[in-house]
Amino acid sequence: MKEHNDILFTQLPGVERFGSITNKTKGDKVIWGLVLLLALIGIMVVYSASGTLAYQKFKGDTESFLFKQVAFTIIGLGVVYFLHRVNYTIYSRVAQILFYVSIPLLLYTLVFGAKINDGSRWIKLPIINLTIQTSDFAKLALFMYVSRQLSKKQVDINNFKKGFLPIIIPVATTAILIA
Repeated sequence: MKEHNDILFTQLPGVERFGSITNKTKGDKVIWGLVLLLALIGIMVVYSASGTLAYQKFKGDTESFLFKQVAFTIIGLGVVYFLHRVNYTIYSRVAQILFYVSIPLLLYTLVFGAKINDGSRWIKLPIINLTIQTSDFAKLALFMYVSRQLSKKQVDINNFKKGFLPIIIPVATTAILIA
C-alpha cells in the first residue's frame, strides 16, 4: 500500500525521473520537495532583488549574483544531503561540544568583535580574510543542545529543577550574549 505522500508526489508532472532519485535517498519526499522548492524560490528572489544593483555595479551583467547564488545553493543542498545521511546520534554528541564552544566565541565577539554597521557581532578571520557572525553559529549550537537536552530529560520535563532549568539557563545565557 502506497503512502499518501507517494500518491501525491507521483501525480505531479515530470516526477517519474525524480522518483528514481528519491528512492535512493532517505527521508520524506515531501520535505525534500519543499527544500528544493524553497531553494528555487530563494534563487529567484535574489535574482529579482539584485538585478538592478548588479546592472549598475557590473556594467550590465545582471547574472553575476544569480550564478553566485546558484553555486551557493548547490553547495548548500549538497551539504544538507550529506548531513542527512549521517547517523543522528552523532549530532547529539557534537551538540554539547558546539554549545560549549559557542559561549566563549560570543564573549570574544562581545569584547573584540569587528564593527560592521554599528554592531560588533562579527569576528574577522585574518588568514582567509573572512568575517563570521558568531551569533548564527551560537543559535545553531543552542538549537542542537536544547534538542539533545529535551531528548535526554523526557522523564523530568515537568520537573522545574531537573527539566526546565537545565534548558532555560543555556537559552537565557545565549540570548543575553547575542542581544
